[in-house]
Amino acid sequence: MVYKRFGIVFSRLLLNKLDEIRHMEDELQAIDKTDDACGGGPYLMSRDEDVKRDPKSIPWLQTGLQTEPQTRPQLLEKLESKILEYSELLLKANQIRALEKPSARDYLSVLHYMENDGGQTYENEMSWIYDKEDLVSLRPGGEHGWLDGMLEGLLRVCPGRIVRETDARTDNPAIRYYDRRRISKCVTFLTTILILALLMIPIGLLYRLSVNGTSGTKLDAIVIILSFTMVLSAALAVLTKAKRHEIMAASAG
Repeated sequence: MVYKRFGIVFSRLLLNKLDEIRHMEDELQAIDKTDDACGGGPYLMSRDEDVKRDPKSIPWLQTGLQTEPQTRPQLLEKLESKILEYSELLLKANQIRALEKPSARDYLSVLHYMENDGGQTYENEMSWIYDKEDLVSLRPGGEHGWLDGMLEGLLRVCPGRIVRETDARTDNPAIRYYDRRRISKCVTFLTTILILALLMIPIGLLYRLSVNGTSGTKLDAIVIILSFTMVLSAALAVLTKAKRHEIMAASAG
């Protein structure tokens, strides 16, 4: 599920809309200044009066100030439409930009398929896949992406039940589907075992030091605590999506 986000196209469209709105804003300020200079202050303070105003009494319609003659309410209506279009486009661009980039494993998988299995006939239509910086993925980003990849690589070497249960989805021997739910459970189990080990091993070492106390026991205890705290922090940073303050809280605990 790798797609192109068209970042350059979105930028061009946004800049085009921005420039249109800028011109309309300049035009609005110009007619406001003209109205104020010609004694039209009440029309600037009252929308009802401005809407009911006789077009023949509007100074900028007579002087040719505008390339397309229109009243202030008409200009504001068009400006509102442009602003809404610009805002919607800006939000959409931000939402697409927030999508995660494909992992190296996913990208290489799609690239390999397009170049070798499904893309030879359509070489002119697959150039977008080489623009790696402009690609996004709809696949939910897992907390253990590299660990998932390592486990899938192990399954290719020694396939087991996880692979056999999904073989029916394709007849192509070069394509393999994996049971994502089972892999996720396996990765969670391995991560839990690792975290528990990092918490329990230093406790066992400290207990042994307390039983066989020597002159260097206190220094050894400090080294053990610092070492395993650093390893635990690194494991949390690599294996999970924990934020910095969450890692600091776990390390302090």
